[in-house]
Amino acid sequence: MEVLKRHRFTPAKRLGQHFLVDANTVDKILSAADLRRTDVVLEIGPGIGTLTVAMAPLIRYLVAVERDSRLIPILDDTLSGLGNVKVLLADALEFDLRHPPAGIPIPNKFVSNLPYQVATPIIADYIEEYPEIELYIVMVQKEVGDRMLAMPGSKEYGAFSVKIRYFCRAERVMNVSKHVFMPKPEVDSVVIRLARLPKPAVDVHDQGFFLNVVKAAFSQRRKTLKRAISAGLALPAEKVESALKEAGIDPRRRGETLSLEEFAQLSVALLALDGISRDQR
Repeated sequence: MEVLKRHRFTPAKRLGQHFLVDANTVDKILSAADLRRTDVVLEIGPGIGTLTVAMAPLIRYLVAVERDSRLIPILDDTLSGLGNVKVLLADALEFDLRHPPAGIPIPNKFVSNLPYQVATPIIADYIEEYPEIELYIVMVQKEVGDRMLAMPGSKEYGAFSVKIRYFCRAERVMNVSKHVFMPKPEVDSVVIRLARLPKPAVDVHDQGFFLNVVKAAFSQRRKTLKRAISAGLALPAEKVESALKEAGIDPRRRGETLSLEEFAQLSVALLALDGISRDQR
């Protein structure tokens, strides 16, 4: 692209830099985001500003967080004249959205073509930490999208899948060919829409403990639930077996077979165990 040539910029493979250059894909992302004049949007990894330029005229304010300092001059060039955009040089995994620089409002929407290497931890962290964000439109590697939408019993189903279902209603917006990026990645992508639920999908009494139970269940996928949770939460195996039976779950099952509702029942049953310490929660 001309702007990259002008700035003599070479995309960094280690940062997963694949810049969206297709106007039709941008239009579909904007449609899914249902942008309004009152919206404050967070964009992680704006790259050369393709999405940024398209979103800015439709909303109140846009916060773009970019990790690569080499892209700042390009964004200054691309975004020139857009007074409602603030570009921050920061690592999105370390950026504190609740304490942004002065004058920057808290976003209510998240719209991004996420760098492949950090897509999963960013989404997992943000949906838990920032209830202020009501809608996510994210373009991610197809493999990550499959995990986000995975159902119990599938090989893609894991702790990430359960966490998504606990906090959000998830749906696939569109598949995206590798040919709409520059440079072209080795894999195809997908756009996923995550609408935050008014409250978590199930009642678990202690959210942090529930998420730890889910994590433990998938930490050793080849082990039965009894063994995996016993090891992951440092609980006696007989107590875990008792809680599993109380929840109506066969101790010989594995984590990938449990539904969100079953994980909730198991978490509540484990919390009721005599002698469980705060550290184990």
